[in-house]
Amino acid sequence: MIQEMINGSVGVLSRPSVATFEEYEKDNLGWALIYSVLAGVINAIISGIQFALFPPTPVNPQDLGDVPPELAELLGGMTTGAAAAPNIWASVIGAIVFTPLILLIAWGITFALGRAFGGDGKFGELAYNMSLFGAPITVIGSVFGLIPFLGGIAAFALFIYNLYLTYLAIQAGMNLPGNKALYVILIQFAIGIAIGLCFFLFFALMIAALIGAAGGV
Repeated sequence: MIQEMINGSVGVLSRPSVATFEEYEKDNLGWALIYSVLAGVINAIISGIQFALFPPTPVNPQDLGDVPPELAELLGGMTTGAAAAPNIWASVIGAIVFTPLILLIAWGITFALGRAFGGDGKFGELAYNMSLFGAPITVIGSVFGLIPFLGGIAAFALFIYNLYLTYLAIQAGMNLPGNKALYVILIQFAIGIAIGLCFFLFFALMIAALIGAAGGV
């Protein structure tokens, strides 16, 4: 089955179209998750290699100027020693545990939005389609990340290509016309931005609280 999915990945990546997705489409959620978890494990290993080749530059708390000592020590510790070093086995276990959870949520949102716009596809078909390109693209991005300067450019190009393939996969997996598939993607973008802003505000408030606590001492 893995070989069949690899063939499907090669097909949709080299001949991207709704017809190509429908050619390789299967209602198989289980293998979609297995395929994606394998990609997550590979990415975890590549991340460990990347850290070994390009360790982060340590931050000297004394170079942070007027930053409160507690915050400076925290920032310095995040880039040195064990705090910065990714544990390969922990990353692999994390990929096995969290990849299915994250993907089920993401695919579930896509499926729900597709249904809301009148799509009648099956969840397993949509998940299978998404995994055919999502899994290999993340691995390709991790490999390019090993190359200085090229990694950022490749990541942007892969992001754009991933969006296009998502647009096609939604049409095939949910049996939606192009305009409604685009609406699904735009709404997902809005949801992602909202979640990102929430995280930003949370960390901003946390840092502000640390600075305030240090100033009151």
